[in-house]
Amino acid sequence: MESLHSLSWLTTVAGGLFFWFIEGIIPYFSTTTKRKSHAMMNLTIAGLNLLILLPGSIALSFALEHAKPYWAGIRELDIPPLAQTVLIVILIDLWMYTWHRLNHINDFLWRFHSVHHSDPSLDVTTAWRFHYGEILFSEMLRFPVFILIGASIQELLLYSMIMTPIIEFHHSNISIPSAVDRILRLVIPTPLMHRLHHSSKRAEHDANYGSMLSFWDRLFGSFLVKQDISDITIGLANESDPDKQRVPALLSRPFNN
Repeated sequence: MESLHSLSWLTTVAGGLFFWFIEGIIPYFSTTTKRKSHAMMNLTIAGLNLLILLPGSIALSFALEHAKPYWAGIRELDIPPLAQTVLIVILIDLWMYTWHRLNHINDFLWRFHSVHHSDPSLDVTTAWRFHYGEILFSEMLRFPVFILIGASIQELLLYSMIMTPIIEFHHSNISIPSAVDRILRLVIPTPLMHRLHHSSKRAEHDANYGSMLSFWDRLFGSFLVKQDISDITIGLANESDPDKQRVPALLSRPFNN
């Protein structure tokens, strides 16, 4: 498990550095934002969140291991071990989709998740920009959900190794051919999809919630694509839908500067 844990961290760091480097060569959005200072701000937020994530991961690993004798979850199914692992990874991704969507639907949760959307300059470092309150709630809810599924810490690490580079990719400010984006979004969320998700218009940012697989958005009716996004505004300014305005993103204001 130690090697899997190290590999998970390696893919996270390597993926982030790779996409940040490519962004500087072929960016989609032209921006006047200083890339280094922007990255440092988001990485500082991410670093503080490690104070919750690291002990949370240790506690989760302990809980999953000790829950095995009492509840096997998916492992009760009479299917091959590889099929069990694949099914568990898919169910973890379904939870990620559900949790993400809940953060948009529920006004209380949105107060925290809005920190992620308040970034006016979308790039790979935005993938790590989250309010500590959201991280705390997410970590707490993982316990019952993953115990119910019957996930092991090895499967969580495997999911992280696959999912994290995909999240870094679809947050990145990389310009890729539209044909490539179109093919990729048959399987995974792409930069075009996620740029719409970070639009300042509520009708657009309440869509495309997928983390690893784009399938969930199609299945649950939250898939949205616009070929021309040249006029898109990233961030939270000018949110639309006057009939159901957001709760003001008070908790995100310190990070808007």
